[in-house]
Amino acid sequence: MANRIPDELIDRIREANDIVDVISEHVQLKRAGGNFKGLCPFHQEKTPSFNVNPARQIYHCFGCGVGGNVITFLMEYEKIGFIDALRELAHRAGITLPDRGSERTDAEDDPAVLANQMALAFYRSCLEGEGGTEARSYVKERGLGADVVSTFAIGYAPAGWDNLLKAARRKGIADSALVSAGLVVERDGGGFYDRFRERLIFPLLSSGNRPVGFGGRSLGDQEPKYLNSPETRLYRKSYYLYGLSQARQAIRLSREAILVEGYMDLLSLYQVGFHNVVASAGTALTDEQARTIAKYADKVFVAYDGDKAGISAATRAAETLVQLGLKVRVAAFPDGADPDSYVRQAGPDALREALTSSRDFIDFYVSLNPTDSPDDREKAARSLIETVAGIEDSLKAELMLEKIATALSLRPAAVARVYERRRAERQLRGRGAQRAWGPTGQQAYGRTGGGVRQAARSNEGSGPTGHVTTGAYYAAQKGLLGLLLAGGEGAERVRSCLEEGDFTDPGIRILAERILAGSVSEGPIDIAALIDPRDDRSLAVLLTELTVLDPVERNGGRLCDDYIGVIRKTKIEGQIRDVDKEIRAAELTGDEQRATEAIIRRQELAQLLSGLSSDR
Repeated sequence: MANRIPDELIDRIREANDIVDVISEHVQLKRAGGNFKGLCPFHQEKTPSFNVNPARQIYHCFGCGVGGNVITFLMEYEKIGFIDALRELAHRAGITLPDRGSERTDAEDDPAVLANQMALAFYRSCLEGEGGTEARSYVKERGLGADVVSTFAIGYAPAGWDNLLKAARRKGIADSALVSAGLVVERDGGGFYDRFRERLIFPLLSSGNRPVGFGGRSLGDQEPKYLNSPETRLYRKSYYLYGLSQARQAIRLSREAILVEGYMDLLSLYQVGFHNVVASAGTALTDEQARTIAKYADKVFVAYDGDKAGISAATRAAETLVQLGLKVRVAAFPDGADPDSYVRQAGPDALREALTSSRDFIDFYVSLNPTDSPDDREKAARSLIETVAGIEDSLKAELMLEKIATALSLRPAAVARVYERRRAERQLRGRGAQRAWGPTGQQAYGRTGGGVRQAARSNEGSGPTGHVTTGAYYAAQKGLLGLLLAGGEGAERVRSCLEEGDFTDPGIRILAERILAGSVSEGPIDIAALIDPRDDRSLAVLLTELTVLDPVERNGGRLCDDYIGVIRKTKIEGQIRDVDKEIRAAELTGDEQRATEAIIRRQELAQLLSGLSSDR
């Protein structure tokens, strides 16, 4: 779409969707002066630090540093690509995009995407064809109706080593595309074979219902019983939740999610009306998956298998969810039962009762661990406190601490003291990690401060000729970019003072070149238009950060001189270091002429540096 749909149409879609209206559908916003504020949907916080600027049509969080325009917000919030976000916004605004058949999008031209789409159609046809009799019988035996099979696009990979491979070649799909999509495996002796064979296929669909990978259940004696696509450019298993595409709306409406482990667990629950169900299929619940659930739900029912392994996995999943401040309840099933078999045998009402009578995390944990002796109670308390120490919401943490004390017959004050120590240790580690981040690179673009003084607290940066410099050099470049963004006299001053190579930070250089290539503007730059959702996300963060910092235009000329002075001074200091190396090399080789020339050059540079210092 980037080079197929005109930029003018992309701008029209963006301008037709007011950012406050769109974000308000997902985040509760309150007016704060000329802006709107709310709790950031991208990290856990107690005090609102998420700002939406209706005049500039951008958002920025002072807590975690995210920022962008209405398109990037939808991409980040929904975890969808640029194409899908643009289509959703176009639909919302009643704007028609070119048909998929008439103007293909960049994503649709991606060989791996095309390979996955072809594979989805192939597996679906195999399930419905003559060779799919056994697979259809299995689906019927598991109680899955035609609607569920269609909704989740379930298919079948027939027995044989190269059925998909041959079908792809007939359609002109290159072997390399199948490899990049994880659909075929390279043989040791050369050639390829199908990854999925004689398996029921569960497509892993994106929020736009585009297949990013596949899961397969063996119908024969193949091991493993379940096989998933490998990690690819399109499929990142630690981020992916099976069924989220279908469950998102139901979870939003109820603010409750049911978390299961496997494909069949999810499909069986969906079949009987539990549409707010997602699965961490193929992996233990990750932090990324948990954060995705937290975007839509306030309460999560963990419904894992009733065996020992399932209970252990449920414990870990519940701990991860609790630390995000979610209300978590863990359902119990008879040993050997799983949600799939339980709902098919006992019925949906029994499952509903199992969810209703489920235990909260503390009761669940205490029920699994011995608490008869003081040592047992101490061990359980320390483990629970460790989990609670990760909760940012102090009110939720306090209520859980009270319950820990009651459940384990401990004094609340003692529990609170241990908790405070653990919180202090965590915060200390967090500050240490922040100090380790330098002023350049992607992380730097998320900093919420500005100016030379603050950036100089960091002591590693990318200076001219590759020398290590203070953060002042990065801050000066950032300051000049801020003046360019503000427009007016300050921007004019920057344009007149800049020299080639002044912007050495990669991100700042990209944005500066983009601004300088545009027409001269008397007023502020249109930041929302300047943000390209296809860029690295750090660029949008830097743009919105500089915009909300609101440089003082009346001091633009003075600020510009200060920043330019830092850049000129840093450049000369780098050149002096280079000359010093040359002098030492000449002395070691006995090259007197070269040493003399270098010394003269150093004196000239020192005079230039002295002149800059006196001017300042």
